[in-house]
Amino acid sequence: MSQAPSRSEPRFFLIMSIASVAILFVGFAPSFYLKPIIQAPPPLSMLTIAHGVVGTLWMALFIAQAAFISTGRPALHRQMGMMGALLFGLMAMLGFWTAITAGKLGHAPPESAPPLAFMALPLIGMAASLLLVALALWNRSHSDWHKRLMLAALFSITGPGVGRIAIPLGAASWSAQAGLFVPELLLAVAMVYDQVQNKRVHPAYWYAAAILVTTHIAVTWAFTSPTWLAFAQTLTQSE
Repeated sequence: MSQAPSRSEPRFFLIMSIASVAILFVGFAPSFYLKPIIQAPPPLSMLTIAHGVVGTLWMALFIAQAAFISTGRPALHRQMGMMGALLFGLMAMLGFWTAITAGKLGHAPPESAPPLAFMALPLIGMAASLLLVALALWNRSHSDWHKRLMLAALFSITGPGVGRIAIPLGAASWSAQAGLFVPELLLAVAMVYDQVQNKRVHPAYWYAAAILVTTHIAVTWAFTSPTWLAFAQTLTQSE
């Protein structure tokens, strides 16, 4: 029998959700959120704008969903669940499209892997996020699994924000690895909280850890893999 959650647990999930979204906001502030103010080049494409807007809506809804649980309104949380699933699906689709378009145009962050190799980071990362969300939705009737898998999915998409923070800090060459490591660190914090509060780490977190670590290994491999390069070339070839 699973242990009843502590009263502080919903607050913890809300805090971790806000922290994750804050990382993404800071990372994307110069290139998206504050771009109209600072007018940083290059101009945004309609695809990038659509991806950013849908992603922002999903993140705002995620925080709202966590707040509904924290304030004792689970019925409202459930009512908004389908909207969250649809937004995430649209965000993922636009994310894949954006990554492939960037590879086709030869765009990649400074001091990173070449564009076709760098495509592995957003494509494999988004696939991992999709898997986590799919598992969370599959387990939506089991709140202990659902909430942990959804939180891990949010952690998994913080990587691009982390990478963009690393570049102006003078760590451009480490931005990709930082973007893989920070989601793992956030998950480790959640696992420690589970251990302290519930005297065990919930199995959902172990599944999430396996997915994040596998993603880290897969992306690192793809950066220098001829097999991935051939696959990326296939994705970006002209129709």
